[in-house]
Amino acid sequence: MALESDGSATFNVEGGSFTDSRSNATAEGLGLLSRESNVPRIYQAAQSYRGVARELLGRKDPDAVPRDVMQRVVSTQQERFYGCLSLPGNLIFFLLFSIAVILHEDITNTYMIESGLRTHLSDGADDMNDRAGIWEWLESSILPRLFAQTDYLGQPYQNKTEWSRVLTYNQIVGPVIIEQQRSKKAWCNDGDGVTGDMYCYSQRTRSSAAFGSQDILPIASPTPNEYAGGNSTVDQRRAYWDSAFQVQTQSSRRLARTMRPEFDIMLPRPQREDNYVIAIYPNTPLALIHDHLQYVKAKEWLDAKSKLVNIRALLINAEVGRPRLQMFSFHIAFSRGGGLFTYVRMNTIFLKSFANVASIVVDILFATHLFGILLMELYRLGRAVGRREARRHLKKGWTILQALTIIGGVAVIVGYCWEFMLRDDVRTAYESVAAHQVQDMPADTNNDGLALIEKADNMNEYMGNFRIVTGLYCLLCMVRFFTSFSAQPRLAVVTTTLEVSAFDIVHFLVVLAPTWLAYALAGCFIFGRRMEEFATLDASIGYCFKLMIEGEYDWPYYAEENYFTTMFWMWTFMVLLNVIMLNLVLAIILDVYGSIRRETGKSETAWLTLWRMLLQLYRRRVWVRSTNLLEALPEMPDEIKEDDLLARFPKMCKEQMHILMEACYFQVSMDDLAAADGQRAMKMALSCKMAIDQVTDTVKALHDGTDETGGPDHPGSGWVKKLADEMAEQNHLMMKLQSKLMLVEKQWQDIVPFLA
Repeated sequence: MALESDGSATFNVEGGSFTDSRSNATAEGLGLLSRESNVPRIYQAAQSYRGVARELLGRKDPDAVPRDVMQRVVSTQQERFYGCLSLPGNLIFFLLFSIAVILHEDITNTYMIESGLRTHLSDGADDMNDRAGIWEWLESSILPRLFAQTDYLGQPYQNKTEWSRVLTYNQIVGPVIIEQQRSKKAWCNDGDGVTGDMYCYSQRTRSSAAFGSQDILPIASPTPNEYAGGNSTVDQRRAYWDSAFQVQTQSSRRLARTMRPEFDIMLPRPQREDNYVIAIYPNTPLALIHDHLQYVKAKEWLDAKSKLVNIRALLINAEVGRPRLQMFSFHIAFSRGGGLFTYVRMNTIFLKSFANVASIVVDILFATHLFGILLMELYRLGRAVGRREARRHLKKGWTILQALTIIGGVAVIVGYCWEFMLRDDVRTAYESVAAHQVQDMPADTNNDGLALIEKADNMNEYMGNFRIVTGLYCLLCMVRFFTSFSAQPRLAVVTTTLEVSAFDIVHFLVVLAPTWLAYALAGCFIFGRRMEEFATLDASIGYCFKLMIEGEYDWPYYAEENYFTTMFWMWTFMVLLNVIMLNLVLAIILDVYGSIRRETGKSETAWLTLWRMLLQLYRRRVWVRSTNLLEALPEMPDEIKEDDLLARFPKMCKEQMHILMEACYFQVSMDDLAAADGQRAMKMALSCKMAIDQVTDTVKALHDGTDETGGPDHPGSGWVKKLADEMAEQNHLMMKLQSKLMLVEKQWQDIVPFLA
């Protein structure tokens, strides 16, 4: 290819050549682009790569480094030093937050207590299938476990304070609540259609009407020795037992969720009101508790309108760590397709805010560190405002991350303060209930304890949301680590790999998503009728992700029906998603990692960076600051040697000189390696070819006696004159050196006779 004097392009082909005129607007400009308007871009790219080629070919002294390289190295070392200094700060901040949360939550002891109670109290619940099963489970399983009044040998306790202990160390506080929500009875489809003559009990409706059998059933008469704190009458007991058939409007609690969250749209949802409550107190004799259950059972407390039943109890444990209340909630949902769905939930409420003095100290240190970050960011913002760069400063990623850290930290501190206030309310209510429980007040006239459960529910709801905030803030602290890792070359390889590969992974997900969704839909259609994992679309999507990651499945379980269809679905899913798609993700990441690792070369390791930082801190008296170096470099030669640095900074220590020059040599070698890359080498060769073509056209124009030069001047086109000036300068220096050598030789000849 050659550029003609009029701007046209001639292309040499094996069979001949052809010329593309500038007047033809639709021709391919220079044989590379479709529009001639791109010619200036080609010239600009050629000049850029031609400059790289001149730098590679024209480097004079191998012991000297270009000034721009040293500027980049000094700037990088400055950013690396402060970036690596932030790593210990981020680590300390993360550890303070983690330790503070661990001390507040006491996760290990909480699990030890909750796991035992969850297993013990929900035992036998899997055998429930209908209302009769619920009554049997209540009478024979959970209530005897909650209201134990004998020891393990079957001997009755003599003191009521030993009653209602669960697993020996957990004691019931306040009443055990058995509550339900009910639907309305109405004609199906408003009496229209083929089912218009049937009654339905829609889960979307809510009943608040009194119900139950109108028969007057006998009840056990109160006896003087039932309660030490007073006596009750038969009418009071009947009113107490009949209250279960009327709505308790003071309840505003949230119930537990169903067994699988995916079924929420089809099962009844918990409501804050219209609850029918049975309250059973722990100081009630077990025989009287059974009579109470038989009474509400005979009056049909559970019937076709029942849609939700929730059993809740508060247990106090003071044996493990801080005193705590354990909220046990067992949720039973009635499916209008038949059957029951159950879910058990445990929550812990500490009655003391701090476990020990260490917890208070860690909280203070965390708040102090957060306040220090706030002051630092305000100082940087003030300097940016002084330089009139406030908008640019606020748009930086690190500034945004610091702002999120400060806002999140303040939210965590405020959240814990609010939790302390709620805990005080719960502790006050608990102390009142415990005092009445010691007095052994009659259950028939005792309304105490409901307020405690109400406040405990409110606190559990708040703590569930607040745990999400603390978890997300922990992930935000992880992002701070990534920003610190980017300052160290070896650590930055991993973070840069994740950053660069994210774009390819997003495009890959565009292909994966419809494939994944198609298999989830097909699995829902094929297996959803008999397998809970595929019964809903969102459950199917989640389970397909599990299959894709794990690659394990129970073949006999899947192949019980539609053997060949199951075989086709499962095998193609495993080959396409588990084998091909999943490995493509790994291939994308590994390819990016390999290319970035090659670009970094043999960069310094993390421990070498640490050693150099410690050395810089140790020699800080003679260590030249990076800002001073950056200010002095513009006044130094184009190629800088050690003597130039020592002349400018006489007190620079040998260690800093060695580290700086070694980093510059490494950067020069990496630039040369990048320039020698196959694609860049080809571009440099093509740019040099274009320069030679321009020289040829100019020589031809001069030979013909014309003034044509093959095209207009472009930036950098005066490099020949620059080269001639450099050659003249070198020639002048050589002549001066020759004259000095001749002078030295003459002086030597004058001295020789005297030496003889």
